Amino acid sequence: MMKKGSGMKIAALVAAATVGDGVFALPFVFYQAGWLLGLAYLLVLSAFVIVAHVVYLETLEKVGEKERLLGLSKKYLGEGGFWVGFFAIVLGLLLTLVAYLILGTQFIHLALPAIRLRYAFAAFWALISLPVFIDDSYAIDLELVGIVCTSCVILLIFLTALPNVFFAGIPAINWQNLFLPFGAVLFSLAGWTSIEPAYESRKKARKHDPWRALASGTIFAALLYALFVSGILGSASIITPDTASGLAAWPFWKKELLAIMGLIAVATVYIPISREIKNSLEKDLKWSKLFSRMLIVLLPPALILLGFNNFLTVVGLVGGVFLSMQYLLIISVGRQALTLSPRRKLLLDLVALIFVIAAVYSVYTFVVR
Repeated sequence: MMKKGSGMKIAALVAAATVGDGVFALPFVFYQAGWLLGLAYLLVLSAFVIVAHVVYLETLEKVGEKERLLGLSKKYLGEGGFWVGFFAIVLGLLLTLVAYLILGTQFIHLALPAIRLRYAFAAFWALISLPVFIDDSYAIDLELVGIVCTSCVILLIFLTALPNVFFAGIPAINWQNLFLPFGAVLFSLAGWTSIEPAYESRKKARKHDPWRALASGTIFAALLYALFVSGILGSASIITPDTASGLAAWPFWKKELLAIMGLIAVATVYIPISREIKNSLEKDLKWSKLFSRMLIVLLPPALILLGFNNFLTVVGLVGGVFLSMQYLLIISVGRQALTLSPRRKLLLDLVALIFVIAAVYSVYTFVVR
C-alpha cells in the first residue's frame, strides 16, 4: 500500500485519470497522420499538459480554498470567465461521457457479437452510471486498480504483436493531415481532474517534488499509448476510428481481453470525470445532488440518441475545443493567482497560444466545415 500523500500515489492518480478510452482513437490517428507526426504530438502535448498541471497544483496550494477550477475562474477572471469555464468544463466533460458510451457499446459488441447494439448500449449505460453514486474515497481506490489492469493488458497487446511493432508501411508524416492528431492526442493526455485529489493528498505530505510526481504520471500514460498504438498497428488488419470495430480477425482470447481492457479503462476514467462534474455543479453552482447526478446520467445517452454518435468527431471536438479551453482556463487562473518569473510567463503564453490555435482549428473542422 502506497503511503498516502507520496509522490508515487500522486503519479498513479494522474496516470489513472489520464489513461482512458482516448487511447482507442490513437491508432487511426497515427495511421492517417503518420507515425512520426503522431509521436511528435504525443511528446509535445505531454510537455504542455505537465506544465499546466503543475500550474494548477501550485494555484490550489496558494489559494488554499474550497473553490476548484470553475470557482477560481469566477474569482480571478470575473463573471465572464466563470461562464466560459462552465461551458468548457461541464459541457466538455459531459461530451467526454458521450465518447465513453459510444466506445463502451463497441466493447460489449466486440465481446458478445450476437448482442444487438441497442442492447449493448443500454447495458453499458446502466453499468457506467453506477460510479456517479460511488463515494469519492472508494472511487480513488478503483482508479488505482484500473490503471494497473489497463497497463498490464496494453503490455500484453504490445508483446503479442512482436516483432511487427515498427510502423511498417505507414508514412512518417502525412502533411495533408498535419493537424488531425491534436484533438485525439490531447483528449488522451488530459488528466487535470486528478490534480484536485492530488492536492488533497499532497497537503498531508509535501516532501516530494510536484514536477516529478505530475510528470511521471503523464509520461507513463504517454508511453503506454505508444506501446498500444504500435501493438494495434502491428497486429490489426483493419484500422478503424474506434479500433474495436476493426478487430474481427483477431483471435477470440485477444478480442475478449481488449474488450475487458476497454471496459476497465472507460469505467475507471469515468470516475474522476464524473467527480469533477459533480464538484462543479454542486460546490460551485450549488445545484442539488439529485439534479446534478441525474444530469450526468441522462444527458450523454440523450445526445447519442439524438445523433451525436461519431466517436472520432466527439473525441476531436472535445479534445480540440473543450479541453483546449479548460487548459486555457488553468493557465489564465494560474497567471492571475501566482507570482511568476518572466520566463514562466513566456512559457505559459506559448502553451496558451497553441491551445488557442488548436481550438480555432477544431471549431472550423468539426463545427463550421
